[in-house]
Amino acid sequence: MPTWGEARAAATTRLRSAPDPGTAALDADVLLAHVLGVGKEALFAHPERGLSPSEAARFEALIERRSRGEPVAYLRGFKEFYGLRFRADPRVLIPRPETEVLVDAARELIAGRALTVVDIGTGSGAIAVAIAAHEHRVRVIATDSSRDALAVAESNALANGVADRVELRHGDLLAPITERVDMVCANLPYLPDASVDKWVGERSSLAFEPRGAVVAGSDGLSVIRRCIDDLPRVLAAGGAALFECDPPQVAAVTEMLELSGLRTRIARDLAGAERVVVGQSR
Repeated sequence: MPTWGEARAAATTRLRSAPDPGTAALDADVLLAHVLGVGKEALFAHPERGLSPSEAARFEALIERRSRGEPVAYLRGFKEFYGLRFRADPRVLIPRPETEVLVDAARELIAGRALTVVDIGTGSGAIAVAIAAHEHRVRVIATDSSRDALAVAESNALANGVADRVELRHGDLLAPITERVDMVCANLPYLPDASVDKWVGERSSLAFEPRGAVVAGSDGLSVIRRCIDDLPRVLAAGGAALFECDPPQVAAVTEMLELSGLRTRIARDLAGAERVVVGQSR
């Protein structure tokens, strides 16, 4: 059986010819540490240790799947987001670091107040759970049209100790909301339908994620547009709406929110790209 060091080196070499060569070494380390149940630091400290036959077989299977482009989050079954661990599997979109900008912007507005916040298209529940975990006076309603996604969101709310303040509702966008709310947060599908062939051909991680959570019409804005159209029905006076989008869509989303009577500002992600449009009642 190979040593830890030999297994790492062989897996890294193999993944360098896979869809994401830039993360080959990191992916190999993360997956080997996952199989062994140790931290990555242990791999560097003890490269001479050997894998058992079952560990070697499990690691090989994970590297094979990763070499075909399957996301590491699905291989491990979880993803860290906003300092919390979230269950992640093919029923839901994998939480992305740039979405933490939306949580930051929401928390800046919440500022410790007792508000009702809605997370539209909650998926894994990342936004809803992160807000509830850090804003203890907030009540969150999380909606999704997928019952499978809501099951994942429920497990994440329970695992992170906020199930008593995150209410899950099944339905399309804002349709399940019958009361006035203080804030709407949304990381909705925003990629154009025509982009599908590109990322499937490149074996991007998006090729493995639920298509309904990714694409939204010819311009990528059809879902966001429908949600904004319904905002006046549910948003309370003095309320706010936050939408994550692709940077080239910021101007269009800003215009839609302003036509709904909101004043807007833009929040940038860690790369400096315009990522979240924040609309507030005038």
